[in-house]
Amino acid sequence: MDQPQEKRQRVHIATMEHCQYFVKRKKRYCRMTVKKGNKFCGEHMEVSGEITVHEDKKRVFCPIDNSHTCYESRLEKHLKVCNAKKMIDAKPVYIVDGINRGDVLENPEHVSLSLLEESVVESVIRRVEAAHVDLPEIEELILQHEVLDSEVNNPIYGSNTRKHLIQNSSLLGHINRAGLAREDTCFIEFGAGKGKLTYWLAQMLKTTKNSTIVLVDRSSHRNKKDNKLKNEETSMNTIRIRADIADLALSKIEEIKGIKHKVAIAKHLCGAATDLTIRCLSRLIAEDINTEVSGLVIAFCCHHRCDYASYVGKNYLKMYGFTADEFPILCSIASWATCGTGKNRDALNDPTQEVKLAKRESTGRKVKAILNWGRIQHLKSLGFDSRLYYYTTPEVSLENACVIATRKPAEAQ
Repeated sequence: MDQPQEKRQRVHIATMEHCQYFVKRKKRYCRMTVKKGNKFCGEHMEVSGEITVHEDKKRVFCPIDNSHTCYESRLEKHLKVCNAKKMIDAKPVYIVDGINRGDVLENPEHVSLSLLEESVVESVIRRVEAAHVDLPEIEELILQHEVLDSEVNNPIYGSNTRKHLIQNSSLLGHINRAGLAREDTCFIEFGAGKGKLTYWLAQMLKTTKNSTIVLVDRSSHRNKKDNKLKNEETSMNTIRIRADIADLALSKIEEIKGIKHKVAIAKHLCGAATDLTIRCLSRLIAEDINTEVSGLVIAFCCHHRCDYASYVGKNYLKMYGFTADEFPILCSIASWATCGTGKNRDALNDPTQEVKLAKRESTGRKVKAILNWGRIQHLKSLGFDSRLYYYTTPEVSLENACVIATRKPAEAQ
């Protein structure tokens, strides 16, 4: 079917005004605007090979942050206004490089499973099966909160938007059920992104007194949902902090010191970021005896991106004979559950492969459960009453496990 003339024109204008370089890492075209007559933005002119680079138009990497470039002739001027330099010059006291990262020297290199001997991988899988037998069954507890009922049932939303609304509704239900939604509480959303979970949490706590939400993310996002809260009638105070969780010292954030309860929340906190968050909370408990970390609600994600240096469940893995060098193997196997079958299209259409593929997925899920349980055991050692739940169905999201943990004040333990 032909596109309407107005839509064709809009697509044509967008194509002509924006850079036509395809960014493989992001799986989309660059969205920077271009000068009239050019096909590529300044960043991608040299990469594209479309133009001859004159001496005064030569681009070089910024010496402060090599993730971007500038014209060599303007380098001196660029260094005075570079955003990366501003961040370095004005580094706040709560940023302490690598404070939560763990022992980086104890971090084995990731090696593709295809490069390992089959006997090595099979040995790890046998111990995965043995360890999984001892795990308790994870309860499915899918909750919802009335603040999101109308949005979840809104027919105008597509499946992807509705999926996130369902997840947020269930997480809010778990926060409420655990008794964490109360007055004089500071909620800290780790890996906050655009702050969509924070936005709905604020709607739930609209009339709650002396409540604050701190949004932590290492990137600066556009169209942040927490900006909308500034124009709404709510007693909720929101603070956004740009920081890598690995470098965040919560005890040094002045704005949250006077608030009685601290609660950590996160949705889809990828891989090592979950462990960095737990380390960040445990450091807060150790450094500030007057603080009260009352609980956490974290939905897990991307176990294949964990690393041994930051992983908090090492002692649990050692109980079942898993070594540091085998940790990357566990992470790779975990990807079998959600990151594809690893087989080509012909294999997928072969009925004889169905049993093998199903077994791969099952093994991947068992590894994810083991890694999660190691985290649970660590949280228990910190005084948390911790439980694992499936908070949504696999149809909504394959990454559907979360931890709900509550902790009594030190004097009550």
